[in-house]
Amino acid sequence: MSDQAAAEESTHLASGITSSNVEQRGDTQDPLTDHGQRRLLESRWINTALWVVIAISPALVVTFLVRHYFNASLLDFTPVMSDEIDYWHQAATFRTVGFAGGVYGVDETHAEFPFLHFGSHGPAYPMLLAGIGSIAGWRPFSGPVINMAVIAVAIFSYLALTRAGRMRAVLTGVLVLTFWPLMLYLTTTMQETFHQAFAAALAGLFFLLLRRGPDTSRTFYTAAVALLALASLLRPTWALLFVPLFFLRGAELSGRRLRWAAVKASPIIVAAFWVSSAVSTPYPGFVAQLTELATRSPLAAVKLFLWHFCSSTKKLAEGNWLELGLRAALLLIVVAAITGVVRHLRGSDADHREGLAARTFHLLNLVPLLILLMGVYDIFDWRDYRVLAPHVLLSALVALARSERTVVISAVATNVAVVGAVGPIFSEIHYRHFVPVDTKTTALSRYLAYKPGASAWENTILVDRANFGPGLVNVPAGLGLTLHLRENDQTVRSRYLLVTEATALKLRPDRLRLLTTTDQGNLYIRKD
Repeated sequence: MSDQAAAEESTHLASGITSSNVEQRGDTQDPLTDHGQRRLLESRWINTALWVVIAISPALVVTFLVRHYFNASLLDFTPVMSDEIDYWHQAATFRTVGFAGGVYGVDETHAEFPFLHFGSHGPAYPMLLAGIGSIAGWRPFSGPVINMAVIAVAIFSYLALTRAGRMRAVLTGVLVLTFWPLMLYLTTTMQETFHQAFAAALAGLFFLLLRRGPDTSRTFYTAAVALLALASLLRPTWALLFVPLFFLRGAELSGRRLRWAAVKASPIIVAAFWVSSAVSTPYPGFVAQLTELATRSPLAAVKLFLWHFCSSTKKLAEGNWLELGLRAALLLIVVAAITGVVRHLRGSDADHREGLAARTFHLLNLVPLLILLMGVYDIFDWRDYRVLAPHVLLSALVALARSERTVVISAVATNVAVVGAVGPIFSEIHYRHFVPVDTKTTALSRYLAYKPGASAWENTILVDRANFGPGLVNVPAGLGLTLHLRENDQTVRSRYLLVTEATALKLRPDRLRLLTTTDQGNLYIRKD
């Protein structure tokens, strides 16, 4: 596409009006033309206003739910889940002291790069939050507020990129308001809303790529590459989408083209997972267990992998209604895509390039990720739910922009089918977010202090499971939080410990000095 064409495309995109909405008139001095221009301007403002309403609707609904269930406002929010406490405090530390903070993670381990002291999910998300917090401020309730702003911008971007008319904009609102992973995690300090925002923005860009193929402007293609690269820094599984990105850019859609796209994307995918591993604190999960076993007995590792995959297959039919609903939506989209590809190969499908490209996109978006999760991750306890949800939303939004009725109906119908489970689960997940923090833990800052220029371990507090709670937001920024999981004895390197008496006994209490007590445990300082 020429630069002039790209500029015209950008101009039409900003207006949000499809070519079917407006007919150009030749005489600009004609009163009818002036009237038409006024109507065009009014239509643009109406469309833009509708897009804004749709974009902020998740925030409005969730704010209402918080008031309805907990009689509270978002300003009463406090991080309570272990991951979000970790994210919140890492962001506070990086915002305050940069890379000079204490160590986050598990059992006093650290990343391969010793200057990185971030937790098991890497530095990208805490650094992103810290950057936003440096501008907007950082409070316990900052996470949900940032989430609402980010998802609103992403939904608006999707509507603008797809030039959504009024009916399609309303349908977009129905889809996002019934997409329960979005509504559940909006009121958290977890990564999930950012990934759903990536999904919404990428849906608009992939729609343009599907519609225009090799004629997509360089601007939009570069934006897709950049956004996908940023998403891969937060979660490496996004890198799998470089395969459909490279595939859809070609003029010819063939098996040979798909293989070449996979070859081109492979180094990026490998690099994304390697970087994620190198910059993150090791976590004692299945991958760590499999890797350790492979060094001792490759055959035993293969058997463990196959057992885990078979176990994951069975677990697809287990879980709560919301987990089952999301998996059902994913499988229905995959079946619809496979059916479309088969029809195309048999020559019974008149929709040629774009239809085949869209169905191939759905398969490349969902199938490799599902197989990867079943092989090396967990299909339970919301873990697969959180990773799969953005990709299901991505396919649903792309399908909506293309009017793929089967996919859209599958996504909305499975969401509506489990609507009865939403209220109880929303209440169960979030009620602790709006409970006042124990007064004894709010006083932790009296006994803890960040020491500039000291080693990372001198600025770290070891916390066991029982004490890893919302009171940790009161630990001064700069001090790292490392979770104690081991049951055996270990040599403590952290300067402070917030643990139960039982844990302290395992860690040789003769080396510890008591500072204060809380309802859950005691705060100690290590004796030099």
